[in-house]
Amino acid sequence: MISRANQTESDPILGQFLNFLAQDIEKNPQHLQAISSDLVTHVLSLVADVDLDLDAPLSDEDE
Repeated sequence: MISRANQTESDPILGQFLNFLAQDIEKNPQHLQAISSDLVTHVLSLVADVDLDLDAPLSDEDE
């Protein structure tokens, strides 16, 4: 049986990674780039017909 885990404690690896990103952004703000509206439109077109219900049970073939 697969069920959603209740996360009560923080993930130390994720925290370290986010800290790394924050430090890099602070040291090198010139590397940041805005996402283009063309890319946003393209991504939205790729997922436009995807229905996703995170609360729906997995099918037998997905388990």
